[in-house]
Amino acid sequence: MENAIPPHGTSLGNDPADDAESLLADIADAVLRRRAASGWTSARSGFWHRVEPPHWTRRAQGWKLHVSATPLSSPVVLARAAEVLVRRGCPFKFAAGLKEVVLLVSRNYDRGGAGKFITAYPAGDDECAILAEELHRATAGLPGPKILSDRPWRPGSLVHYRYGAFTGVPHLSNDGALEPGLRAPDGTTVADQRQAWFSPPPWAGPPPSPSPEPDREPEPEREPAPPGTTVLLNDRFVVTRALKHSNKGGVYQATDQLTGDEVIIKEARAHVGGALTDTDSRDLLRSEAATLDALAPLGLTPRKVDLFAQGDNLFLAEELLPGTSLRVWVSDLLGRLNHRQDYAHTLGLDAGTAAELAGKVIDLVSAVHGRGFVLRDLSHNNVMVAPDGTLRLIDLEAVAEPGRPVIRAYTPGYGAPEVVFAPDVGPSPERTADLFSLGALVFFLITGIEPDLIQDLPRADARGAHDRLMLLTDTVGHSHPTLRRFAPLLSGLMADEPERRWSLERAREFVRSLPARPVARRTPGDRITPATRDRLLRDGLAHLIATMAGQEAPRLWPPGPLPDDSDPLNVQCGAAGVLAVLVRAAQADPGLCPGLDDAIRRTAHWIDARLRTVPKILPGLYFGRAGTAWALHDAAVHLGEEPLAERALALAHDLPSTWPNPDVCHGAAGAGLTTLHLWQATGEPALAKRALAYADALVETVQRRQEGIFWRIPADFPSGLAGVAHYGFAHGIAGIGTFLLLAGTCLGRPDYVELAAEAGAALAEVAILERGRAWWPSGERPDGRERLTNWCSGSSGVGTFLVRLGLVTEEPRHLELARQAAAAVRQDRWYSLPVACHGLAGNAEFLLDLADATGDARYAGWAGELAAAVHARHALHDGRMVVPDQSLQGVSAGYNTGLAGVLGMLLRLRHGGPRLWLPATPGLRR
Repeated sequence: MENAIPPHGTSLGNDPADDAESLLADIADAVLRRRAASGWTSARSGFWHRVEPPHWTRRAQGWKLHVSATPLSSPVVLARAAEVLVRRGCPFKFAAGLKEVVLLVSRNYDRGGAGKFITAYPAGDDECAILAEELHRATAGLPGPKILSDRPWRPGSLVHYRYGAFTGVPHLSNDGALEPGLRAPDGTTVADQRQAWFSPPPWAGPPPSPSPEPDREPEPEREPAPPGTTVLLNDRFVVTRALKHSNKGGVYQATDQLTGDEVIIKEARAHVGGALTDTDSRDLLRSEAATLDALAPLGLTPRKVDLFAQGDNLFLAEELLPGTSLRVWVSDLLGRLNHRQDYAHTLGLDAGTAAELAGKVIDLVSAVHGRGFVLRDLSHNNVMVAPDGTLRLIDLEAVAEPGRPVIRAYTPGYGAPEVVFAPDVGPSPERTADLFSLGALVFFLITGIEPDLIQDLPRADARGAHDRLMLLTDTVGHSHPTLRRFAPLLSGLMADEPERRWSLERAREFVRSLPARPVARRTPGDRITPATRDRLLRDGLAHLIATMAGQEAPRLWPPGPLPDDSDPLNVQCGAAGVLAVLVRAAQADPGLCPGLDDAIRRTAHWIDARLRTVPKILPGLYFGRAGTAWALHDAAVHLGEEPLAERALALAHDLPSTWPNPDVCHGAAGAGLTTLHLWQATGEPALAKRALAYADALVETVQRRQEGIFWRIPADFPSGLAGVAHYGFAHGIAGIGTFLLLAGTCLGRPDYVELAAEAGAALAEVAILERGRAWWPSGERPDGRERLTNWCSGSSGVGTFLVRLGLVTEEPRHLELARQAAAAVRQDRWYSLPVACHGLAGNAEFLLDLADATGDARYAGWAGELAAAVHARHALHDGRMVVPDQSLQGVSAGYNTGLAGVLGMLLRLRHGGPRLWLPATPGLRR
């Protein structure tokens, strides 16, 4: 559910905060004027507004202060805190607007950063204590959430403190995260970790501490309970496990000591989840408890067990219902059905089963409406399927009476237009809003596909949700006869105008009569048309060019769904990946989009100016600087700028010659692929020598077990991937095997080819084969049977390797297994994201590989089907046809995570040519 703040890439609608964007800045500036603080600067910087005195000394790290606030209290908190900070000459920053404050206290904000409305940077630790006490007194009695990463200055204080980076020490993790670090006493740099609990580094020194308040005994420090400690709530409920943690609070399973029953306990933290109202998540939990009582006679919801406060937080204990969410249940059911069917019809829920399920959901909604309520947030997440097949409603905090003042709530893809574009706070919608959500839910339960489509922008030019959803329905329906039969119901329920939506009774009658209805006519097809493909290409390239930042910007394009701490020059979501696609487009068709060469030149020079700005150079192809060198060299050759090409080659020579991580994305195999490509481009012997060195290192680190060879990332290597052994292309055997295969073929080393063949045999050993399809798990797991199809960790990436292995070794079994991988990839097209790393763009690239290798045009046709699935989720931004990134909530540029990778695939579908980020492979015609 979305509460007050919509997902990445969407509009806040008619948010009252829009009218007060400068309110907080005006307050800070008024304090500066009142204090006659000459020389101070006050300016917005992205999410934050910074206020700084002249000539202040920037400390790298130390104890710093945070002051929390609610959206309603933030103007008063800022006015009082700024008086203290300006008078003391202390620099500070604050959330720049009320919308930002709403986000900081929202229910799903990152727990390590939530609630930090003001950050103050004291000149020293002694001053930190003085400032903390003055800020505490200035803001005492005002509301604000507890900051989980910090320690409160005094019990109940808005003022908190933690040890962390001010300017910080430049730090780049081995996984490519770029952020301010901390300098340890031994001179090493460590990450400034923002945990959801107070965790200063052990060498930080004593924290500032307040003097005892008169007539009050100091409270003992409360540290987090160690693992294994029994947690007792309300002297009644023994917590047995935590099911979920969020900024709102935890969800726990517990045992009721009074009855012995298992219960679910939901926590609502004080002052979290509020908008510009005096309500917060505790009010929503009280509302849910009242709803459970009101709906109890229906027997369709969990039974309320207890509602109680403990400390400042509120808890709701309710009956633990057996079963699983409709989302998981439908996905499991369709998975079982699809694995038994031929891949030509990938979505096979029969009409009878679909009608039975739809009828049960209609009855649920009808029962709630009969009690005078509107659900507001009906989705696959809050319908539970019991073991006997009956349905129950769960997570009912959004249920309300029509017209009652509420905070906006909806799940992306399931919210009616009048909900999505409503003010953050306003009257509850009418029951007709649930009819739209019902249509979206029926679409999901038939197909298992999320009906979530990103918004057109600007909103004034937006198409209706109904027409866009019908495009998705028509395209999916080509291979789904049940969906075609349900199309009239979906169209009727999901009308844009509430008054035009079908009633529940009409929907129920349609479902009852469905078995007698003929199957609707098959739609024209689900392969992308040349005109649509070309428009996606032109518009996508124009969008990249139009959204490029200036030469002084820290990033040319925002990273989208990934954190802002990723390397802005990398391939994964940075400028190098976009640059490679721009170059490929200009080479394929210079007239495809105006301004291509200028955009290439601007991007290449922006990258060139920042080649040496990181604390260390990482070797990975996607997260390191290997891909940066590759893209920059290709761009320099295209532009005819020889000095730029030389600097790109110099960067390649400066990649680490050895690296503990052997993979493509982060490690040695990625650097090896880059040096091999650059050797092919230049013939420079030193590059061939470096490629051989990377391959030799991989030969030395290979390990063997019963099912075959593998590579493991060392367990003591500082990385989030430490200790893992993967099968896929990004982090495992397939990618490493591809580099060894190409190095052996191009550099005359048959021993590398033999080791690559062993890698192929190992992958064949762990393949999951069913009815002509092949899947792979990501790597070692207790069950090891997950069926993945993406480039990163599944069939697409493994198939990419097997195609090349089959061509080089002329072993038919490798190409046959690649064909089976292709069948699995095709089947999964409607369950995949649009992007290259974990989705359709990367999967279509593999299908084009297979078409090139075998000469079988049907695989290129399958790639066209995947492109049609991408198009079905498109939006129009400023009149341009664009597709969502891997979040499905916005549009971003990154190659593996966003638009650039999709465009790279479409270029190849249209113009042919080699695959990006792989050296030339003997035997592939394109």
